[in-house]
Amino acid sequence: MSGGVGREDPGVDRALRLTVPSELAETAGAVLMDLLGPFEEQPGRDTTTLVFYPASDPAIGEPLPFGDVLAALPAELRASGRVQIETRDVSRDWVDGWKDHFRPIVIGRVRIRPPWEPALESAAPGGTGLERAASDGAAPDGAGLVDVVINPGLGFGTGLHATTRGTLQLLQRVPGGRAAQGQPLGPVVDAGTGSGILAIAAAKLGWGPVFAFDNDPVALISARENVEANAVQGVVEIDQADIQEAAAAWFAGATVLANMTLAPVTALLRRLALLEGPWSGGGVEGARPARVVVSGILSGAQEVKLLDEARLHGLAPGERIYEDEWVSMEFAPAAGGHAVSGGAGGGESAGARPRGA
Repeated sequence: MSGGVGREDPGVDRALRLTVPSELAETAGAVLMDLLGPFEEQPGRDTTTLVFYPASDPAIGEPLPFGDVLAALPAELRASGRVQIETRDVSRDWVDGWKDHFRPIVIGRVRIRPPWEPALESAAPGGTGLERAASDGAAPDGAGLVDVVINPGLGFGTGLHATTRGTLQLLQRVPGGRAAQGQPLGPVVDAGTGSGILAIAAAKLGWGPVFAFDNDPVALISARENVEANAVQGVVEIDQADIQEAAAAWFAGATVLANMTLAPVTALLRRLALLEGPWSGGGVEGARPARVVVSGILSGAQEVKLLDEARLHGLAPGERIYEDEWVSMEFAPAAGGHAVSGGAGGGESAGARPRGA
């Protein structure tokens, strides 16, 4: 480990690796973007490593001290003692190396690409062709894909993470055959929107209106830029709010997406249960959502806790998708909107690997 970050040899690039608790990774990345530039994420079970490729000022040539990196982090993260910093030399140009991590990815009917990758000609407005398909992927020729452009610069969700992929897959499995019948898909609420990727994909898939909110002003900059880049301003509304501040009217009859960690997802379920009126299941319009899709949950103990919490609030589990250590889960109103007793229940995706649930 060296004492700073920089490039002493013009032919060698220096990568900084910052390992933090996974629940604080987005905050750390957003804070350090201005200091260190773009980064890539390498998620683990409990921690996430953010890899930056900062160049020292060529006029000065001095590396950035580790102390400056630590000083820029939130106080709670510095005080936790759970931050690891190291540097490594890398032989390739860091700009091209960084961009290599962001190629187009296809999840069902959604093709996600960075701005430097071109849209495909037969877009809707997306394209054809498959760089990577989800387990329930699009047709082999890619017909019917929608084009979603996400700038990964702020590190708030690029489609590369298993939790984003799981949420997008569940979003596209529309209940009741509405998609096949050509019916409107209805409103969506994207809680903790980050880059806006889920809200934008929902809008392009035919959902609307879409209400997206986050309590992080840096994330909202990213989300608004991406909404404009995808020309969905007329469908997607971006607001700064936390779970308790989110407008109750947004949730009525909506599909709620929550790709967050266990604590905020639990807080969201409790907020939804406090809304007036019945759950809006069975096509009955009410003050509460019709469907809740959550991710950012570790399979096993966290999964069981969330299933118990959902049942307490009258939500029955539906399909679950497992990838790596993560599980994405779908909930719908239980019969009569009452708490559910008994086992976890619910369907699982093909190839699902339940771990302790």
